[in-house]
Amino acid sequence: MRRKPNYQKSIYALLAIVVIEAVFLIASCQKKEGIRPAMPKPKVERKKDQPKASPVRSYSAAQKKQDVSGGTRSKEQSKPESREAYLAATQGKIAIVLDDWGYNLNNIELLRQIDAPLTLAILPRRAYSVRIAELAKELNKEVILHLPMEPHQEKQYQLEPDTLLINMSKQEILKILEMDFKSVPGLKGISNHMGSQATESEDLMRVIFEELKKKKLYFLDSFTGKTVCPKLALEVKLPYARRSVFLDNKSDAEYIQGQLESLAKMAKQEGFAVGIGHDRKRTLEVLVQAIPELKKRGFRFVYASELAK
Repeated sequence: MRRKPNYQKSIYALLAIVVIEAVFLIASCQKKEGIRPAMPKPKVERKKDQPKASPVRSYSAAQKKQDVSGGTRSKEQSKPESREAYLAATQGKIAIVLDDWGYNLNNIELLRQIDAPLTLAILPRRAYSVRIAELAKELNKEVILHLPMEPHQEKQYQLEPDTLLINMSKQEILKILEMDFKSVPGLKGISNHMGSQATESEDLMRVIFEELKKKKLYFLDSFTGKTVCPKLALEVKLPYARRSVFLDNKSDAEYIQGQLESLAKMAKQEGFAVGIGHDRKRTLEVLVQAIPELKKRGFRFVYASELAK
């Protein structure tokens, strides 16, 4: 009797052969290819609005320090386009006021050479008061009235006509003020000419300040002595500024330059400073040379009205 073939054993044997051949085939492929290089990391595309990385500027550390101490900054301040723009944002404001205009036109050509905001304090009712005020407008300079006021020991000085005195009545004061205002067109404020005695008198200064407030003018205190003006201006709510440095007590170029350096130092420390000089040739000659240099160092020149608070 014939035995039936064992198909199950045949199938197992065939499967074993296939597995062995597959193992040998894989081992053979690995030997040929060797070690495969690592796959590169996928490239992350930059978003359209994402800015490219920029190199660190040489002054970035100082800029970061200022950002921390100075609070929130505008886009223009936080990303200056140049080193000059950055310096300009960190230095102080300087207002230069030149007193005693109106006697003559001697220094007009020097005034034309100063390409910066200046405030001209013009004496009232002088021969060239109106002409200087008109020229100031032409040259984009600010005009204020340099109002004559009573000094201490007045007998030692030659007073201007209609100098305001502490014993005048309110009517006398207002009459003089009205004439003086009309004689200097385009004025933005007033400052005291002399006035060490007047600025100590609350009665006199109150009359003046109330009139200035009506006309929307500011007061620049030449600060020639004791003064009630800061407190009174706050009470009356009148814009007020005060002189920081006198520039030309000596008509000497080296002295004036030194005073400008003191002014610049104060502006850097305090954020702003007001320097008062006079309509003098030597003073303007120094300013013609010094102002461009101070600009390069980052100081910004402004009208006195910008510093009146």
